[in-house]
Amino acid sequence: MSSTMWLCVAVVAAGFMASASASASASFCDTADDKVLCRQLVGSAGTWAKAMTNALNGVQKRAEGGKSVADVVAAKLPADVLPQTKDAIVSTCHWGYDNIMDNVKECIEFVKDDPTSALKSHLSAMSYSDCTDGLSEFNLSVPEATQFDDEMQKLSSALLAVAEKRP
Repeated sequence: MSSTMWLCVAVVAAGFMASASASASASFCDTADDKVLCRQLVGSAGTWAKAMTNALNGVQKRAEGGKSVADVVAAKLPADVLPQTKDAIVSTCHWGYDNIMDNVKECIEFVKDDPTSALKSHLSAMSYSDCTDGLSEFNLSVPEATQFDDEMQKLSSALLAVAEKRP
């Protein structure tokens, strides 16, 4: 076989493998509300465990930005908010961030050790709504907290779509 023929075979094989990889990640995300986001999180994973781990690692990186959101809540509250109210809201927002990060870490372990465990429950709980609900309770709003909560809901939804594909 000539070198040109081998090159053609290699190009076709590479194209097939890339197509198979893309369709594998697509299949993990076919029920996701935001398929583009889900595919970005899953990457080129070929197995459910790799897809779920990739997605969780991607969410963890994105969620780390929530620390700065929790940190600015106090500064964004109006000056006339009572100190105990301010403390309760700030504490709730920090707890919400910590809870998200803990859930992601636990889910990564679930995928490794026990994917039939409480994975879906933990994925569903990945929300910043305790913070935004606490703010709403006092007719307050911190746009950064609302945006972070919206992002976490989208990420959680993508994770649940991948979790549903567990063999």
